[in-house]
Amino acid sequence: MTRRVPVLGRLTPSRLGALACTAALSASSLAVLYHVVDVVGDLRVFWVVLVGSLLLAAIAQAVRPRTALAVGACLLGAGLLAYVLTAPESYARSLTVASVLDDAVALLTGYSVLRMVNVLVWALAMVPAPAFLTWYFALRGRDAAAVGVAGLALGFFVLTGDSTATATLVGALAAAGAVGLGTLDAHGATRRQLETLAVALALVAVAPLVVTVTPGGTGAAFGGAATAPSTSLTNADERVGLGGAIDLSPNVQFVVRSSSPAYWRVAVYDRYTGSGWVRTGDGGSLSGPDGPSEPLTQTVTAKRPLSAMPAAAEPVAVEGVDYRVTSGGNPVPDGVLVANESYRVISERPRGGRRALRTAGANYPAAIESRDLQVPDTTGSRVAALADNVTAGATTPYAKASAIERWLAATKTYSLDAPAANDHLVRTFLLDSDRGYCVHYASAMAVMLREEGVPARFVTGYAPGKRTATGTWTVRGVDSHAWVEVYAPNAGWVRFDPTPAGPRADAERAIIANASSSSESGGGDVGATASTSAALSTSTATSTTVSTASESSATTTGAVTSTGASANTGPLGGDPTLPAPRVLLLWAVVALGVAAVVRRLGLLERVRRAVWVRWLPRGEPAAVVAGAHERMLYVLGRRYRPRRSGETVREYLDAIEAPVPARRLANLHERARYRGEIADDDANEARRALRALRGENGRP
Repeated sequence: MTRRVPVLGRLTPSRLGALACTAALSASSLAVLYHVVDVVGDLRVFWVVLVGSLLLAAIAQAVRPRTALAVGACLLGAGLLAYVLTAPESYARSLTVASVLDDAVALLTGYSVLRMVNVLVWALAMVPAPAFLTWYFALRGRDAAAVGVAGLALGFFVLTGDSTATATLVGALAAAGAVGLGTLDAHGATRRQLETLAVALALVAVAPLVVTVTPGGTGAAFGGAATAPSTSLTNADERVGLGGAIDLSPNVQFVVRSSSPAYWRVAVYDRYTGSGWVRTGDGGSLSGPDGPSEPLTQTVTAKRPLSAMPAAAEPVAVEGVDYRVTSGGNPVPDGVLVANESYRVISERPRGGRRALRTAGANYPAAIESRDLQVPDTTGSRVAALADNVTAGATTPYAKASAIERWLAATKTYSLDAPAANDHLVRTFLLDSDRGYCVHYASAMAVMLREEGVPARFVTGYAPGKRTATGTWTVRGVDSHAWVEVYAPNAGWVRFDPTPAGPRADAERAIIANASSSSESGGGDVGATASTSAALSTSTATSTTVSTASESSATTTGAVTSTGASANTGPLGGDPTLPAPRVLLLWAVVALGVAAVVRRLGLLERVRRAVWVRWLPRGEPAAVVAGAHERMLYVLGRRYRPRRSGETVREYLDAIEAPVPARRLANLHERARYRGEIADDDANEARRALRALRGENGRP
């Protein structure tokens, strides 16, 4: 007997609208994966995987939904297996059920997927299953199921914080539109009904403007300036957003006692997203450079609350506070350092400085090449061509770094009022703008070096500050800074600072002078004004940034004791904490939506029936036979067709040409019902017949 193949039927305007809404909803989640692949991989691979998944969905129209679900599960399982097999060896060794659950909780409470070390394989693995199932159901006209699959994918990225507010809003509107138009198409849409649906969609669009519960949103829903929460270059956040005007604080942040000055490093970022930088992975260890080094001891005293621990590179030991270590090798306090709290750091500084890079070759470790040469595909060929032009004639990594550093300092104007980048920060700064500050200079140099095959990373922290006594440096908010570190084989990371020193110093002096003038006229003491604001924060009116998440959250950071021993067990790591109220509220809304979809599809009843048909009857022989007979009719109805009203059991079995076990079970039921001649042996025979029937017809 051949199976009936569902078809879309007549393509009415309502049906076409439902398909368009499904496409918009699916695109809202796929856009996140597209961005991830753009940042770390080859977009051509993304398109091949996506098109292949859509073609498979079209071909699979001939199979039953349960078969399609099995195919989707296999696609997802194969992808996750590929992710595990290609994950770093340290993660594979520590893979346990507990670590997987911890990672899942971390992702669902705001841990960006861009922080995953092996995110390219993960992103490509996540494309096939949702795309296949969404369009399998959509092409069969099962709009609720299609929306359920695509909606779950989008909801996941909302919880990780990777879906923008605009994408989330579009997805919500599209989901409502797909279900509404699909329902109207099934029952014959009228103009009045379509108008009612339009009003409902308008309400969905307006609601987020009244109450915002979406975590991780990074932009305005409709036009206007795309703003983000204020962020700091000196808070060791897992992300740093770039672009827009900034305000530098003249207040003293901390004081360092050291035998010599240094750049006080706070955070290291290795993944450039186009609009910001992300630190991948979690949990690291304090370790010195790869080559010869010399020790430097520092005692740092906070003068206002600090959520970071500035220290010269490379810190190898910390005393005085409890801390953990980021994947970039920087210590971060467990909590916030209060005013006058101190800690002691021992750092090992690479001996020779830039001279180490001058004589180093280009034989980079595989881990360095895979992590610190990454540039998004959409950065464009013009940036690569500019890097080639600037470094023309430079044959060594040192010569290329020096050439780019000189070119940026000579051709770009330092300004704290740089315009926001609407797209890629580096591309805008290099090709379309002539103004920027340290973030622009450092980002541009790192990306240009990567285009030239030289590993580089983006670093934030503080310049040395002002020497106020013998062996003492006072560091203010105006000293917060960003620079570049370039990797030298067998030596370590070497600092380069492409920001023009003169203009930057002039801007700092002007800020301090203005603050001092304000203090003298009653505005307060510049050095001691109580302020817990960030030293360097983005303007909420003009910045286009990636949203930030504080590294102080134990959800996303591997814990490290004061001895420096890491307790991290995976690329996510950390102990989960209770999500914020708005995340819990969103979970509740998602749960209600899932419950509605489940009820709409009758999934609970199907699950109940699936369990019921496999639970063989127990008890009195007559009850056993009656129960087995009822289950037999259900199995046959699923396999062939349901029994029609007024049709006797014998007529039904003859019509569908039922197998022998079904006929044996029917005879037993007739004997039990009309003769009352039934015994334990008959009950056992009924169970055997039902088992045989289920085995012959497969899973009902």
